[in-house]
Amino acid sequence: MLIDLLDDAELPGDLFLVPGSNLPVRLARLGGSATLVRFPPGWVRPERGHYLAGEEFVVLRGELHVSGITYLPGQHGWLPAGTLRHSSAAPHGALAFTSFSGQATWVRSDRDEPDGPAQRTPLESVVIPRGGLPLSPHSALLDTPIPLNRAAEVVTVPTWTWERSALIPEGRVLVRWTP
Repeated sequence: MLIDLLDDAELPGDLFLVPGSNLPVRLARLGGSATLVRFPPGWVRPERGHYLAGEEFVVLRGELHVSGITYLPGQHGWLPAGTLRHSSAAPHGALAFTSFSGQATWVRSDRDEPDGPAQRTPLESVVIPRGGLPLSPHSALLDTPIPLNRAAEVVTVPTWTWERSALIPEGRVLVRWTP
């Protein structure tokens, strides 16, 4: 099933209070670990901490601030498990495709220094080397159709559709294999 990630009517979702945040977000589960998250204007998570699983996301609308990095529409973020997060916010609201590499368990922390790498990649303009651009241990950005040996989550760039498929369409796609 092909899902238009920008069609708010297609995926209404449920309210969920992200640990340590001030306002609930709206979550629409797509399948597997894939989720569409709508952050309301004024959403903040001042609490410091980390997840026990890695998280990758693509901002589709608005802007999302995480640990001093601003992610804009079309940008992919990768935060490995255990990476300290602080000062998270969506001042004007945001829409993001997200996926965790395991159970999304939040752990509060009093540490002050970021301790892990954070990656920000502009999906629409980054140069993709032959064979694809790895974005996380479970995903890659591809621009040439290749056969997959098993079904994966496929997000088309920049039309922002999602589906589970073993076939890769023409054009730029983010492919995520479920761990």
